[in-house]
Amino acid sequence: MPDNSPILALPFLMPSQAQKHVTHNEALRRLDILVQLRVTAFEATTPPSAPAEGEAHALGIDPVAAWAGHAQELAVWLDGVWHFLPPQEGWRAWGLTERQLRVWTGSEWIVPPSDANNLPGLGVGTASDASNRLSVRSEATLFSHEGSDHRLKINKAAAADTASVLFQSDWTGHAEMGLAGNTDFAIKLSEDGASWTEALRFDAASGRASGAAVQAGPLDATQGRLMMVGGFGVGTQAAPILTDLEATDSPSGFYRLTAATLNRPAGAGDGVVCIQRHDSGTFLQQVTLKTGETLQRFHSGGSFTGWSMQYGSGNLLGEVAQTGGVPTGAVIERGANTAGEYVRFADGTQICTRTVRQTGQDLTTGYGALRRSGNLLAGNTDLPMPFVAPPVFTASVRIDNSATMFAWGGTGDEDTLPPILFAVSPFSITNRDITADILITGRWF
Repeated sequence: MPDNSPILALPFLMPSQAQKHVTHNEALRRLDILVQLRVTAFEATTPPSAPAEGEAHALGIDPVAAWAGHAQELAVWLDGVWHFLPPQEGWRAWGLTERQLRVWTGSEWIVPPSDANNLPGLGVGTASDASNRLSVRSEATLFSHEGSDHRLKINKAAAADTASVLFQSDWTGHAEMGLAGNTDFAIKLSEDGASWTEALRFDAASGRASGAAVQAGPLDATQGRLMMVGGFGVGTQAAPILTDLEATDSPSGFYRLTAATLNRPAGAGDGVVCIQRHDSGTFLQQVTLKTGETLQRFHSGGSFTGWSMQYGSGNLLGEVAQTGGVPTGAVIERGANTAGEYVRFADGTQICTRTVRQTGQDLTTGYGALRRSGNLLAGNTDLPMPFVAPPVFTASVRIDNSATMFAWGGTGDEDTLPPILFAVSPFSITNRDITADILITGRWF
């Protein structure tokens, strides 16, 4: 027969043993320690300086001082001496510091798993009830992933029922989102918890949005609403028809101009209208007709200005003309010939340019303290287009491979360039190519 019991190692009383009370008391002492086992702390490493009688600790893997060499054993202070007991797999102990029940697995103390299936209710930091079977009272609640994803599901029995999330303040509902009475996703808001406004609804079949936060129609200008496709004529193939061009309350946007539109510009057919507002009484109307013309006018101070034509690629460039000083053709005319290039404007301004290049030039002729070339314009004084009066000439001279140069010229007339243009340099230069860029500005009428 062994001396000790196999589970708790309690000493047995031998038949011929003297002082049986000693063995009996030792067994009671072990029972006092191990039955309803509690420890001051788990993973303890340093003995306390003044332990109480019967104080027990579950040691960690690297205890020191009087506990050294007793890793992961139970240390109990009895009769002024530390006693050590190796725990067995399945032993349970309550940690006074951790406020936690743990089980010895044979290698560590763990929190035992509990069977949480089919609980009538669960309260975390608060109490659950018949309606709120799961209740949590905390600053935050975390649902994390297992693997890569995480999905929170709220299920309802039928389409006519409700599956939603309700947001409350002081137990009064102010916002709710989910499936309420059908399978459309909706967001509702309330100021008092009694009267609710459906701000957004997303149709389950089409995904399209509606509700108080969305335009009720293409011309709905309610402040703060989301613009729908086609709102104010944007993003649609058929903009709304503008009924009257004289109306002063039409919101900014794009409209159709048809035969039904009142107060159209004289002779105007179908087209499109763009209205841009500065404020309630100040706005711009722009009409583009199918024929390509664009007219605009401004409304300010209670009245409209007259219609004015806008110029574009179809009527901006072309032959300019005038009658009695009033332009009658295009806005800009440009062209080129053997004498250079020119640009004419409808207001009478004319700009001509000509580039003359002379090769093998010498700058050796004395010109005061400088050296000059020969006449760069010899035989090259024709203008691309004539001026009505002598224009202003500006010349820029470039001497190849020379960083220092000046231009000097004389005076021409309305039909020709200045008769003389020199290139000058402070040094004698031979056999250089010289380019003269000439700008002539004046008026053609």
